[in-house]
Amino acid sequence: ENQYFTAPRIAAALEKRLAEPDGPEIILVLRLLSHGWLEEHTMHVLRTRLIERLRKADRHGRFHVYYPQVPGLPEGCCLDVHSKLMIVDERVLRIGSSNLCNRSLGLDTEADVAIEARGRPQVANVIRRFREHLLAEHLGVPAEKVRMEIDRTGALQGAIKTLAHDGRSLRELATLPEWPAAIVNVAAVADPDEPIALDALLVERHHEGDMTPLEKPAWVQLGMIAALLIALTALWRWTPLAHTVSPEVVIGWAKDFGSRWWAPPLLMLLYTPACLIMFPRPLITLAAVMAFGPWLGFGYALLGVCASAVVTYYIGRRMKRDTVRRLAGPKLDRMIEVLKKYGLLAMTLLRLVPLAPFAVESIVAGAIHMRLWHVVAGTAIGLLPGTLATTIFGEAIETALTGAGPVNWWLVVIAVGLLAGGIVAVKRWFMRMSRRIHAADEQAGRELS
Repeated sequence: ENQYFTAPRIAAALEKRLAEPDGPEIILVLRLLSHGWLEEHTMHVLRTRLIERLRKADRHGRFHVYYPQVPGLPEGCCLDVHSKLMIVDERVLRIGSSNLCNRSLGLDTEADVAIEARGRPQVANVIRRFREHLLAEHLGVPAEKVRMEIDRTGALQGAIKTLAHDGRSLRELATLPEWPAAIVNVAAVADPDEPIALDALLVERHHEGDMTPLEKPAWVQLGMIAALLIALTALWRWTPLAHTVSPEVVIGWAKDFGSRWWAPPLLMLLYTPACLIMFPRPLITLAAVMAFGPWLGFGYALLGVCASAVVTYYIGRRMKRDTVRRLAGPKLDRMIEVLKKYGLLAMTLLRLVPLAPFAVESIVAGAIHMRLWHVVAGTAIGLLPGTLATTIFGEAIETALTGAGPVNWWLVVIAVGLLAGGIVAVKRWFMRMSRRIHAADEQAGRELS
């Protein structure tokens, strides 16, 4: 008795037993209808295929499929068979969550309990009585009557056929229509025997040459930034903007904002949309330093960035694989296996020296089901130096704007140089780890073959 019956390996095993002259009698109790149009065109199609396959293999008339019949149900409704159990003579009783489909124990986690008689008469008697009471419920008759008919006919099929009636009973599932092979192939996607790994999917699509990343080339991004800086400089030089928006006015706006009770949560929330639209996070951090001071600004910035990492992580958990593939592009698809294997270390290095947009890294981490605490801890550790540097830099800018002292631009040059060198080092580390993993996988494959 089972909710589904779509596993080809189960059908193949039953085929072998049905071909034996003295093989077992096989009775399946399934539900008549499927739940909704999607299940009807997937799991129901696969079930139909297997049942007809076994009926053709049944040379000795020992394979029968039934469904519970309850009179008076509305059109399109049936008694739902949701249990998952198997009874083998008086030898084995199995009850659990496993369906007779590919997903069970492969894609889905299950829990089953099996009781074996192993020659113990008292256990065999319990299994026999369980089977009799189950059939009695389905047939709407006393369990004693079921036992008597089984003893008289010597077969379950004989007892079911004798005790069947117009009320609550078991009805044989009629011959089912044959589905086209194309529909069966499409339906098989709904019953995979293992999870489809995102990393394998990305690598496969990459080798097919079907990579269309959303990120613009680096020279385009640099050109856009340069154009923006030139435009702002021109506005400041040849318009009244320099007199209207003075350093004192900007700092006054920031301090006024920081005095509001709702300012800290609002600032922390701003990091999430900023990450999604790839707005420069350091600008928000600089504003936080001016509004709240260096230490509070630093704390709010770090909390906001970690919160945005969590949000984008869960976006990745729910995002379609093809969308994730396009977001990742050729930069990250080679590094996914490194993220999965090295976890916290890999995420820390990615945050410390970004090789892709912040949101993309988090989305990919969610899509490959990386541990959430690895993402959060890696984000906090990896962004700690950069956030601290931005905080110190912001305080220096505020000092310069108020005329209290100059900005040490040499520190900025050194920071940029360290960042560029770090990017090269981390990229080489990722590539080296990726090659090691691929080499280990190939070696394992050769040993297995």
